Amino acid sequence: MDTPYNLIFGQDELLSDTAIRTLPDWCYHPITFAGERRYYRLPEAEILSQRVNQRPFYIDLVQVRARRPKRIRFSLPRRQLFLYVMLEGGLLLTTPENCPITRTRNNTFLLLYYNKGEYMVQVGTGHHTALIVTFAPEWLARAGRDFPNILPVFERFRSSDTPYEIMHPQPIGRRVHRWLNNIFSYSENNISALDGNLRKYFSYILAHYDTTLGVQSHDLAYRVRVYLNEHYRDATLSNQYLAAHFHVTARTLRNHFKREYGTTPHEYYSRLRITDAIMQMERNDLNASDVYLSVGYSDESSFRYALNRFLKRQ
Repeated sequence: MDTPYNLIFGQDELLSDTAIRTLPDWCYHPITFAGERRYYRLPEAEILSQRVNQRPFYIDLVQVRARRPKRIRFSLPRRQLFLYVMLEGGLLLTTPENCPITRTRNNTFLLLYYNKGEYMVQVGTGHHTALIVTFAPEWLARAGRDFPNILPVFERFRSSDTPYEIMHPQPIGRRVHRWLNNIFSYSENNISALDGNLRKYFSYILAHYDTTLGVQSHDLAYRVRVYLNEHYRDATLSNQYLAAHFHVTARTLRNHFKREYGTTPHEYYSRLRITDAIMQMERNDLNASDVYLSVGYSDESSFRYALNRFLKRQ
């Protein structure tokens, strides 16, 4: 499989980029069957990448040791769907304009996809370890039929023009930890056996994720986010409308949503509207007057106010 993403460093950012055999002493998650190990040294951080290119999977165990908060750019050459498993620390994923996409927290895992383009990841001081897995399209097409709660995001990944989507993060319980350990501890020098081992345990992890999503679908914050992802262009949206739709008070809705996603429902759907509008204007050489109605604004002045406010925050 082709490399799913590439790290981007400025001229003064990267001190060294080295293929290594011996792992640094701060690496607590060695992959003995990794086909490539790269070590990046930056002025205020170190990055270790252990990669396994074993179709239908591309696996990258990324470890970051940061002495100060750090922003790291990366690019996707094509639309990609990822399984993120946050083993240690946490990451904030954003657009290049610093618009938050999601925050991956310690000891959680989730599915998400991005469009082709550039993105940012922000890390705080300390150690951060993420297992990032990409799947071949043909494997996803077959596997998706077995996962009814995940299937809709697979279908949107293939056919939607949404620039990115995040499914609900789930805690890594004992079973997932055990399956991950079975993946990491595998040492057989046999490609066929390795292939079967990876297929087995990643299928287990996705099946578990699918089951927990079925339970999680009753969570208020998750249901609101799913609704907003589908209806953010609706001009009638408001906190009061959402509260009535979900049969809760506006305060309850706001508190649940902000506790889970770090932003209010209004801020969330406003950001979806503005990023959609910016994408339309850039792709099709359009003006504000051409797009404001299509993203849910009833008048151009309100749209321009929201757009200017968004740009000032970047």
